[in-house]
Amino acid sequence: MVDDCVESLEATINETIKLLMTRTGKRQMDVAKSLGISPAVISQRLSGNSSWRIDDLPKVAAYFGLTFAELTSSYGALAATGRLPPSGSGLGERVA
Repeated sequence: MVDDCVESLEATINETIKLLMTRTGKRQMDVAKSLGISPAVISQRLSGNSSWRIDDLPKVAAYFGLTFAELTSSYGALAATGRLPPSGSGLGERVA
């Protein structure tokens, strides 16, 4: 049961990040650069072949102008609360 919850949360995070990237026009390379990791690592994580490091998720959230809790809540929840970043926004500065 716990494994199902973890897989479900990872799937939600991956879907949310992909949709945020599409909305803002950011590429895997952009997100990878902001985290200081390779695009291949981002690709593996977004495809579900590798798990996100818990310390990377707040950085991903900040990259998109969100909190950790917002990032993990789902894209639909972000839309419902009006917290989606603007389309094609200039978000995405390197996050330390």
